[in-house]
Amino acid sequence: MVIFLLVTFTAAQEHTRNRQTDQAPPPTPTVKKAKRGPRAIGVVEFLPGGGMRLVPIALWIDGHYYDASLYGANPAPMALEPETVYEAQSLGEPTGIFTITMPKQVNGNWVADGTWRPESPMDAKLAAQAAKDAALKAQSAKSAAVMTSNEDDSRPVLKRAPGSSSSSTDSAPPPPATNNDPDRPVMKKPAADSSSKPTMGPSDEPPAPASTAKKQTTVDDGDPDRPVMKRKAPAAPTSDSGSTDNGPAAITQAAASSNDSDPNRPVLSRNKPTKSATAAAAESASAKTDMAYPKGAKAARAYPAISDAGHYESRPLLYSLTSGERQIQEQQMLKLAMAEIRAFAAKRNGPPIPKTAAITDYDVRAFDLEFSSSPTVVLTAKLPVAPAKGQRDTGFNYFVSIVARVDINDQAQKIFVSVTDSTHLDAFPRMELIDAVDADANGRGDLLFRKYSDTGITYGLYRVSPYQIEKIFEGGSSL
Repeated sequence: MVIFLLVTFTAAQEHTRNRQTDQAPPPTPTVKKAKRGPRAIGVVEFLPGGGMRLVPIALWIDGHYYDASLYGANPAPMALEPETVYEAQSLGEPTGIFTITMPKQVNGNWVADGTWRPESPMDAKLAAQAAKDAALKAQSAKSAAVMTSNEDDSRPVLKRAPGSSSSSTDSAPPPPATNNDPDRPVMKKPAADSSSKPTMGPSDEPPAPASTAKKQTTVDDGDPDRPVMKRKAPAAPTSDSGSTDNGPAAITQAAASSNDSDPNRPVLSRNKPTKSATAAAAESASAKTDMAYPKGAKAARAYPAISDAGHYESRPLLYSLTSGERQIQEQQMLKLAMAEIRAFAAKRNGPPIPKTAAITDYDVRAFDLEFSSSPTVVLTAKLPVAPAKGQRDTGFNYFVSIVARVDINDQAQKIFVSVTDSTHLDAFPRMELIDAVDADANGRGDLLFRKYSDTGITYGLYRVSPYQIEKIFEGGSSL
């Protein structure tokens, strides 16, 4: 009886196992995960003489920031490859396209001359529609899931403009990766479609939708998955760039082309050359500039600029205030600024500040950085101090920058303060707000500051939370 029951129980278990095996769903295929390419951040500066230039700031690669003024230098940094295209932005929206024609060193710092094409609202609207159509077409043409191993051999890339030769996608390896590192990031190159437009750059026009996504072609450079940045068709540098070269000799076009001899060198977004910056382009941004600088003195024009191989959706970062709300926030920020300046002067025995002193040279802007109903208000200001009677006027100034969040009672709560004066730039750099920018394409806005010290100029990216601020990158350099 025992043997009979044992045999019966074993047979039942085997039958149950077979049924479970027969009913088990087939294994889910592993889909190869798309890897995001590099994202370059720079600043387009409009010079007093009417020219312009681009200063490289940072590269966002695989979740980390790198100094774009140094990364992949051979000899020019990767972010300044000729024909790389940047979209300049103002308050988070496209304002124009800057295309690099010639990287150069000025007093030991890398900058780039280039051409400028203002972006109009209609251009942006058509670009957004074209990007949407291209995305739908690409999705409908997708094949079934690709079975891959767990090992991801794809590498990040940046974007180039149409018309570039296949050799131009090759560049010297960026540090710290080596030439043989399959994970080394490079910038992406689009198809030879002269109508395509870059996905990043400065903004001189009224708010507009995201820029057009470009149709890309695969370049036979030995690695079909190697990422590259976008470039435009080769073009000679224009004579109206406005930059002066006081450092080493400017790199010639031939020298720049020699950088492409290395098949592993990363490149950025490129496209067809356009007209150079003009006075008309400067005037085209006046309306938006007035919104950004509602009162006080306006700073020299400079816009954050982005070059990215992938398509991303930009959004406005301006927090709209009524004239009454703007006046209330300005008065609160100016009151905070005077209190901080007086406290700084008292601690460091600075020149006395008259009781009737008032800040008249300032910039106040309100941003929507994180889709919240609470604006982030930023003030940067300068307070000149007249010399005492009988003393020589040395042009002494106090400088202050304040970042505050407005609470539910419309009160500005400061979360960051930077104060310095003309004689303490070695210890406390002067901070000047450039704009807010979506630095890592996550939809959040970060604050981009230019920082002046006694040794030069650097740039800092700051991420704002409800009650604190965090510096996420500092680097870059200019004059």
